[in-house]
Amino acid sequence: MKSIILGLFLICFVSPSSARADLVGALMPTKNVPYFTAVHEAMVKELATLGANVEMVLQKPAPSEMAWKNATRKLVMLGAKVIVAYGSETALVVIKENAEVPVVYAAAYAPEKCGITGKVTGMGATVPMEGLIDNLKKISNFSKLGILYSSDEIGSVKQMEAAEAIALVKGAKVIRIDTKGSENYDLGGADAVLFTSSASINQSENLEAILSKARTGRVATASVFCASCQNGVLISLSANPIQQGKGAARMVAEILKGRNPKDIPPDNAPEVETTVNLKEAKDLGFSIPFELLGTAKVVK
Repeated sequence: MKSIILGLFLICFVSPSSARADLVGALMPTKNVPYFTAVHEAMVKELATLGANVEMVLQKPAPSEMAWKNATRKLVMLGAKVIVAYGSETALVVIKENAEVPVVYAAAYAPEKCGITGKVTGMGATVPMEGLIDNLKKISNFSKLGILYSSDEIGSVKQMEAAEAIALVKGAKVIRIDTKGSENYDLGGADAVLFTSSASINQSENLEAILSKARTGRVATASVFCASCQNGVLISLSANPIQQGKGAARMVAEILKGRNPKDIPPDNAPEVETTVNLKEAKDLGFSIPFELLGTAKVVK
């Protein structure tokens, strides 16, 4: 029966010897989000480097609270000794649905503000939103900023609120674009758009649909996920996904050795990087300031 249940999940083995491997669960808020994938791959590689004998069970359900709850229950049922949660939303659900299994969060925005407490530690991914908006303003000189977020995802909401406050101070009009349950992605006449970390927004297929509309309207785009620039977002300011994954792996390894997650200090000061998609800028007719090109990673 157990082999049938395990067949329902995507399983990757960090150690070739799984006879006494520790089961580690991982929960992404949904599938096909390049940034979360990059964090997870970095975590798996680092666990192997650390010599951890781990069997990894990765869940990538639909982006909804009910789906996250069900995925958490499955991981607990399978006997996970640690659950890694990607994003603030999934971390909150895992903590609420499970009182026993330690939790390590990764790529979580403002963990404390989002209420992530308890038998948990992890890697925060809060980026300075003002820097991202300043760079977007330098490139596009926008007057109407659309902010794409999901009211179902607390990290996304917190980012929207932070970005809105900054943009208003700079004299811009802000258009809140709640993508909850949406398939049309109306950009509301904005001349620049900011993508928050919402799982549904950042699924590759949804991101491409939004970017198609942005390109048609020659709308500048920015994101808190660096991997989105590979998909065509103009500029990003993001927590380094490799650092996020490696840090989470080290915390998982410590917990598997018997350490209480409460005794492992969270790392909420991420290494931040700027990425610019130079081809996208040229196609849309935007110029990238020289000083920005000198400090950013460039996608050509």
